[in-house]
Amino acid sequence: MSKRHSLVKLIAIGLLACVACAGLTLLAVNLAPCLLPALLGLTHVGDLASALPPSPTPLISTGSPLDHVELLLPPYLPQPLSLTPADLGDGEITGDATTPGASAYTLALDEPALNDFLRRHFLPDDAGGDRYRDLWVDLQPGGLILYADVNLGLSWQRMGLLLLQEGETSLTSIGLALGEELYTLPDEGFLAQAVPRVQSTTERALEALTLVGPLPGEAHISQVRFHADRLEILAQAAYTAPPPPDTGWQPLEPGVELRQMDVATGNVLERVIIVRLDPALARFRVRYEPDNPRPLSAWAAELQPLLTINAGYFTPEGEATALLISGGRSAGAPLGDFAGMFAVTAGGQVSVRWLQEQPYDPAEGLVEGVQSFPVLVKPGGVMGFPADGDDGTPARRTVVAQDNDGHILVVVAPRGYLSLHEMSVFLANSGLGIGTALNLDGGGSTGLWLNSGDASVQIDSRTPIPSVIVVEK
Repeated sequence: MSKRHSLVKLIAIGLLACVACAGLTLLAVNLAPCLLPALLGLTHVGDLASALPPSPTPLISTGSPLDHVELLLPPYLPQPLSLTPADLGDGEITGDATTPGASAYTLALDEPALNDFLRRHFLPDDAGGDRYRDLWVDLQPGGLILYADVNLGLSWQRMGLLLLQEGETSLTSIGLALGEELYTLPDEGFLAQAVPRVQSTTERALEALTLVGPLPGEAHISQVRFHADRLEILAQAAYTAPPPPDTGWQPLEPGVELRQMDVATGNVLERVIIVRLDPALARFRVRYEPDNPRPLSAWAAELQPLLTINAGYFTPEGEATALLISGGRSAGAPLGDFAGMFAVTAGGQVSVRWLQEQPYDPAEGLVEGVQSFPVLVKPGGVMGFPADGDDGTPARRTVVAQDNDGHILVVVAPRGYLSLHEMSVFLANSGLGIGTALNLDGGGSTGLWLNSGDASVQIDSRTPIPSVIVVEK
C-alpha cells in the first residue's frame, strides 16, 4: 500500500512540475518577448527591410476616370458591389473601352482604404475568434505583411506573415515578422497550419476578383503592383462585340441561311433566330416518340441532322394533342379550321397552311405533318393574331413559316419576351416576306439546334419533348 501511495505522490509531483514549467515558460515569453522565437522554433533571418524588393514600376493607365466600378469576388461577393473613388482613399479608378471587343480598368487604393474594404466585407472584428485579432494588411514594395495579434496564452503578441509577389496573382510566404525582424516560418503548430491557408486564400481572392461594369465584358486581373503605400490593379476583359440589331441573311451552305434580329418589347430586346431553308435542297421529317421524350439536344445528338426544332403540343404523358404525322403514321386528333399545319407530301413538297383555306384531307397522303395553333400570319402576309387574342403573357416561341418564294423559315424567340400577338406583329411586318406562319409549342419546349459548316446555334429545350421536326441535307 505504501508503494502505491508513493507512486501516486511521485506522479502528482511530476504533473505539478510540468504545469509549473509551462507557466514559467509562458510568463517568461510574455515578460521577455525575445524568447518567443526560440519557443516557436523560429530562426532569425535578418532585419525585415532587407528582405523587401525594390518598389515596382507603377502601372500606367491610358483610360479616363470612372465614377464607379462594379466588382464580384466569389464566394465572398456573389452579387456586384459598387466602389467609387471615395472608397479608394487617395486612389482612383480609370477605364478604357476604346478598343472593340476589349476593355480595361486600372484601380489604385491606399492602405487604409484597402483595410477598410477588407474589414467591411471579409474580415470583421471577430473573424479570428480567440486565436487572433486586429488584422491589418501592411502594404510593402513587392508584397504585403498580414499582421495580427496572436493569442500566446498569458498575452497577445503582434506578428505578421510576409508575402512577396511571385506572379501577377501568386504570392510566396517568406517568413514571420516580429517587430522589425524577420524569422523563418514555423515547422509545426497552429502557425504552421495557418500560413498555407492565408497564402492560398489571398491568391484565390486575387484570381477570383472580377470587374463587371460599367464597361462591357468581365474583366479579370492581369497585373498587380504592390507599393509601400498603395495597391494597383489592372483588370482586362476580352469579349465578343454586341451583334448588330439585324445581321441580315448569312449564307451557311446551299439552301441554308441564318439571320438574327432584335425585337423591342417594353424595355427589353428579344433576339429572334431565323433559319431560311430551300425545300428543294433539304428533306423535312417529323420524329415522334411519346414513350421517350428527351431534351432537344438529345434528339439532335442522336439524329445528327442539319437542323432540329421542337414540334407541336403534347400531354403530360407525351401524347400529341393534335394531328401529327411521322413517316406516314398518324397520331393525335385533327384540329379545326382555326389551326394551321406544317405538311410534307410523298413527293417532298413542303408547305405551311391555314386549315380554313386549305383543310387537311387524309386522302392526300402526307408523310410528315404537324398541326398546331394559332396561325400568326395568314396567307398573304396578314397579321393573324389580334391583341385581344390572348392575355399578353410573354414566353419562348417556336414558329414555322413559309415565305412568298416558297422557302421554309424556322423562327425561335429564346429569351421569352414576346407574347403571341407581339410575335404575330413582328412576323407580319419584319420584311421577311412571310406568307403564312404557324405557332408551334413554346415555353420550355422551345429549342433550335443548327449545325451547318462552321455555324452552330444551340438553343436547348428546358423540358423533355416527344416530337421534333428535323431537316436533313
